[in-house]
Amino acid sequence: AVPEGETPPEPPIGVARVLNITGKDRVNALYKDDRRPDNTPRDLLAQGRLVSNGALAITDNNYDKSVEYLHVGEKLFVRVIDADMDISDDRDRTKVRITSERGEDETVELEETLAHSGVFTGSILLKAIEKPTVNNLPRQAPEIETFFGDQLKVTYTDPAASTESGTLELSLEIPIVIGTDGLVKAFSKVFGDETLAVDTRFTIAESYFELFKSHKKLARDDEMKTDLEAGKRVLREVMEDYPDPKYVPRIQYLLGQFAQELGHWDEAIASYSTIVRQFPEHTLAPDAQYKLAQSYEESGNFDEALEAYVTLAATYPKSPLIANVMIRINEYFWNKENFIVAAEVGKKFLERFDGHQHASKMAFRVGQCYYKAEKYMDAANAFDDFVKVFPDDELTSLGLFWSGEAFRMAKNVPLAFRRYNRCRWDFPESEAAKYARGRLALPEMLAQFEREADLENDK
Repeated sequence: AVPEGETPPEPPIGVARVLNITGKDRVNALYKDDRRPDNTPRDLLAQGRLVSNGALAITDNNYDKSVEYLHVGEKLFVRVIDADMDISDDRDRTKVRITSERGEDETVELEETLAHSGVFTGSILLKAIEKPTVNNLPRQAPEIETFFGDQLKVTYTDPAASTESGTLELSLEIPIVIGTDGLVKAFSKVFGDETLAVDTRFTIAESYFELFKSHKKLARDDEMKTDLEAGKRVLREVMEDYPDPKYVPRIQYLLGQFAQELGHWDEAIASYSTIVRQFPEHTLAPDAQYKLAQSYEESGNFDEALEAYVTLAATYPKSPLIANVMIRINEYFWNKENFIVAAEVGKKFLERFDGHQHASKMAFRVGQCYYKAEKYMDAANAFDDFVKVFPDDELTSLGLFWSGEAFRMAKNVPLAFRRYNRCRWDFPESEAAKYARGRLALPEMLAQFEREADLENDK
């Protein structure tokens, strides 16, 4: 309570208090009134619920932009936005009534796009029939019977609105054009099995993506553009014909791949983010998380890339992509010149993925990290471990040389001398051997050579 005569304090700038509620919730507000004229404290209680006026639209196939006319043989796309109709933790449903000048009268169910989105959509095929039959809507594949020149009316009755009556009726009228554009197809097939139909279309879209990549490598811009448009068209058809959210991850994944190949990072990030945020349990989610991190990295946003890589490792620890993630994290800290952390990441990589194709390079990188951090004994031991585990690797000669360098910087001349010597003996034709011979000409190494010779003579 604020003392009488004083002004209530302003809320902090930029801070908004939010109460998340749905259409099923009832909000109770309790105020304890301790100071009253009769000196009798009372609890004042008020109740309320979410009430929002619905919004009705007839849209394009993306449920985005409103349209002004329709074609027979195509689909009517209806969208209702009404937050108070979100009444459960599942995808809820609402209804619209569709009537026509020719006498059609059907009630169509719309389904919520996602749990708690408050957005309801549905698509209905416009079938060419001059004399429609009322209330004969097929349940599996809804159709509205209409004809050229007809006028459709879509009505949504909002049962809970902020009006005097408490309800709101919204109506939109839209004409059916006289005639329609012809389309010739070389081949067409109607699938009775939805899963087969969708899988087939995804396979076609993926094939266009592979063609797109091939033409991109060959710098065939015209063919690449054709592949891109064809692939996106197939994905749009899937969304139109099968608007079930369960297909969203595969659609967004392919759209993300197209965008990533084109270098359209914002589009790729948006597509992959949709998958990991809305469908974290989907089989594509780990790969989408990895490609999200890749997109951030390729766009130059390395901090966001690191966060996305770390999220993948934490969220999907059994993913086969973790090895690549750890390589990217190591690279991130190497570029940031945080060599100690980079070395620790490299060591953990070797503990978990000792048989990985990049294990030898990572083992060599650990030695480099410690050397860059001026932890010379740690570097020397890391390079020695590398040489022991990977004796036939193309980097082994360099591993011996850098082991010698690390021991020399750590003031351990005898061990440095022996590593340089082994480098020139075991790999005499290598570049590393040339460097090693140069180091052996240093005064301290010549002195060590004499000491080693004296020891041999004493024997």
